[in-house]
Amino acid sequence: MRGAKIRFLGTRFGAESDSAGRFAQAGLTAGIYLIEVRAVGYAKGSWVLRLGDDDVASEVFELERLAVELDPVVVERRPGFAEQRRLDFERRRESGRGYFITEQDIDRASPRTLGDLFRNVPGVRMQCRGSSAACRVRMARTPRECSPDFVLDGFPATYSTSLDMPTVGIVGIEVYRTLSETPLEFLRADNQCGTIVIWTRSGPGP
Repeated sequence: MRGAKIRFLGTRFGAESDSAGRFAQAGLTAGIYLIEVRAVGYAKGSWVLRLGDDDVASEVFELERLAVELDPVVVERRPGFAEQRRLDFERRRESGRGYFITEQDIDRASPRTLGDLFRNVPGVRMQCRGSSAACRVRMARTPRECSPDFVLDGFPATYSTSLDMPTVGIVGIEVYRTLSETPLEFLRADNQCGTIVIWTRSGPGP
């Protein structure tokens, strides 16, 4: 190795290895010498060299490479749009505000329609007139004719969402029964009847 520092301890002699890892030291008298070699990235080595009168010695000194512990490398990336939606869904669920229905909950309940799914949600009432097709949903703490807002995959969908909507493809639902439960991202100035947020597999949902 190039640039290793060689010292003959107890003497004035010293050298540095060349690009081929070689060095030479002339002017030594007969005797016993302790040679110390240091190089960056290698453990320090020492050897005993015995020289007689008029001796020419040629030796190979092998250094042990040091194990280098590098600082940990952290790779970060920004989540994709769909992944960010999933993270936001879980963040709101962990806040303890509202009622959340996951894809696993839907699979266990096996509801046929959205209306079937809402029948077992605390604080939600189903109002039906004659047949299931005439049903509407409202929050228990709101007036009888007060209908909640619907949000589908992040977009307002109050007038395009029906309780007859199949649950196939729905991967998450957030039910906010009061104004105080509703997060700011779903809050409207006239939002007094609650909000139901639906995420589907085809949209950027959780």
